[in-house]
Amino acid sequence: MKEFLPEDYEVLVELGQNLLDGECSPVAPFLSLVLNLNVTTEGHRNRLDKDLCLILPLGEFAGGALVMFEQGLVLEIHCGDFVIFHSTDSTHFNLHYEGRRALFVCHMDKSFDKWKEGRNSWAANDYFH
Repeated sequence: MKEFLPEDYEVLVELGQNLLDGECSPVAPFLSLVLNLNVTTEGHRNRLDKDLCLILPLGEFAGGALVMFEQGLVLEIHCGDFVIFHSTDSTHFNLHYEGRRALFVCHMDKSFDKWKEGRNSWAANDYFH
């Protein structure tokens, strides 16, 4: 990601460096992780996501391609493959599949911009550092 999407990567890293006490996200450079267990999604855009989204399917399954509507893409992703895309700009969903599947979704909420600017209005609090 750092090599192929360096500008997007740097934005995520910069926001991640603003966690309390210098903590590091376990899914860095992303700050959020969603785990979808055996889920087929309807078409949607993640309007509250910031920049990039990474999805990683794991399990024993067949089918379940990722569809990116506006781009006209149907991506056959298998266990261990990952896809990075702008989830706010693309209507996306996955097709039905057979088997068992966990889908890890790493992203960052736009609300982290507010956190960076003023710690959600807690920056002046002496007990919140």
